[in-house]
Amino acid sequence: MCRKDRDICDDYGFCFMDHVEEPAIVLDAVGWQRRNDGGYYWKNQNRPECFLFQYTLSGSGTLETEDGIFTVKKGEGFFLRMPGEESYYFDEEKNQGPWEFVYLMFRGRSVSAYYEYVLGHVGKMIALASHHPAVKQLMGLYFQAKKGLIQNAFMAEKEAFGFLCALCDASIAKECHSSLMDRAKAYMEQNFDQPITLLKAAEELGVSQSHLSREFMKYTGEHPIRYLTKVRLEYAIKLLHSTDMRLEEVSVCCGFSDGNYFSKVFKKYMKVSPGEFRKQMRAQGYVSVKV
Repeated sequence: MCRKDRDICDDYGFCFMDHVEEPAIVLDAVGWQRRNDGGYYWKNQNRPECFLFQYTLSGSGTLETEDGIFTVKKGEGFFLRMPGEESYYFDEEKNQGPWEFVYLMFRGRSVSAYYEYVLGHVGKMIALASHHPAVKQLMGLYFQAKKGLIQNAFMAEKEAFGFLCALCDASIAKECHSSLMDRAKAYMEQNFDQPITLLKAAEELGVSQSHLSREFMKYTGEHPIRYLTKVRLEYAIKLLHSTDMRLEEVSVCCGFSDGNYFSKVFKKYMKVSPGEFRKQMRAQGYVSVKV
């Protein structure tokens, strides 16, 4: 019988003296570990405030959340806020060992918004190929720490923020292989100028509202009505740029119920009124704007 592989930890913590007050992101630690013992168990309920991303390189571990118990396999990671109700551990009977992973711990006033973005699009667990930019950024950060290249708080913040942005990008850049989702997108893109509702779209596609929403969220990370709103806004922006149509006319062409509702939705997403946005586009020379 072979001797069980021993646990190995290669961890690097950071506590720089010089930094700005209330920094956007503070890198606390990065590390690589190989766990093969049931004694590896973390419960997040009483841990200090921070965020953790942990990515499996080989083997598997277990993650418990309010949604259930999950096996975290190679190519999968989890993103957690601490303190929390989750726990993660190595189960000698259920998990394939050793569990090899790389992790990043950080905090700061800006992290929460990015965490909520990822959580809202894909949840606490996320699958990433080893060549994905987020994984490359994470591994690069680990090797920089190992070589002693992270020498001040600003370098650490830059690398941690780069990872966070790559992770958010991963949450919306999924490949789509759902026939239903492709048909739903095509239907909305061809009929956005009509008063489409989720119920009407589902009926046209021959599925229930809940099934349509679930499939669309699964493959795109967003609700179908939010996607429809983006299509309408992008067309509205083209009309604002290329025509002198009144706002009421633009709203009708884009499928909004009236000019007031159009203005309300436009300002919610674009942060300025349609009229002001038109002025900015023409002054700055934009040809198109991606929503």
